[in-house]
Amino acid sequence: MNIAKQSERLIDPEIKSILELLGNTSVEKDNYLVAREQLKAVLESTHVEQRYDVNFEEVWIDNLFDDSKVRLIITTPRNKSENEHPMIYSVHGGGMVIGAAESENETHAYLAHHYNFVGVSVDYRLAPEYAQPAQLHDCYSGIKWCVDNAKELNIAIDKIAVAGGSSGAGLAAGLALFIRDCKEFTIQHLRLVTPMLDDRIAIQKAHPFNGHYAWDKGSNYFGWKSVLNQEPGTEGISPYFSPARADSLKGLPSTYLCVGSIDLFANETLDFAKQLMYDGVLTELHLYPGYHHFGFAVQDAFYSKKEADNSLNALLRSLNVD
Repeated sequence: MNIAKQSERLIDPEIKSILELLGNTSVEKDNYLVAREQLKAVLESTHVEQRYDVNFEEVWIDNLFDDSKVRLIITTPRNKSENEHPMIYSVHGGGMVIGAAESENETHAYLAHHYNFVGVSVDYRLAPEYAQPAQLHDCYSGIKWCVDNAKELNIAIDKIAVAGGSSGAGLAAGLALFIRDCKEFTIQHLRLVTPMLDDRIAIQKAHPFNGHYAWDKGSNYFGWKSVLNQEPGTEGISPYFSPARADSLKGLPSTYLCVGSIDLFANETLDFAKQLMYDGVLTELHLYPGYHHFGFAVQDAFYSKKEADNSLNALLRSLNVD
């Protein structure tokens, strides 16, 4: 039995169907612009506001580092409370080359509707048109604006979570390190779902079973090279851009991580979790058997439901939200 067949054998049967639905999901130089438009069309076809009692607002704020503007989508409950709201600040995925802030609308609407959250999603500039530190600067400018305007947004500054999925999780982790080092404010929770944390993985020998589906090694290389504007794996790359390079993760908030056992990012997620624990960070890690990178998109699957419960509980506990 060849490696491809062995890898296919490992896929959880409940999430095989999404691979047939998505087809070839590799994102590379010759198709990333098409992939952006396809995702945009999908996001525009969803009507989250019809399912939840929430409001969405688009705001453009000044970038703290240059003369650009940063677009934020703010989700709030329609039935506003006099009490201050917990906030989740989310960074969307897409390999840092595709994606949009609207991809977080569903999660934010659920949290706003059921738990009185304010959700803020940042529409950071994409590579390869913009390379780091553009993404870091956009993400930091957005959350700093939220903290500076906490009174107007009715946000509790001691109940702030930063979250991301895939490349968004990598950017979220880099942002958390930057927040830690800037010391202008603090966050209380970090949620990293199937995180893309280490540019060096892009040039390492391919894993025999991981990363064959949904987000593969070719896509990973393209994403990292685009956002770094140099070869991944070279010396001198900042841990704010590639968080696995950090010498220490000490001082990060409680951190939740999850990944599938056949995801390309499984090993780097496990290594990051071990480093968090070594550095005294309260860490929760979940490894789901037979899950590839898009497995959690099959929301009715057994482990997808487990993951939804686990990540929600970790968020609520960390922010002391009832």
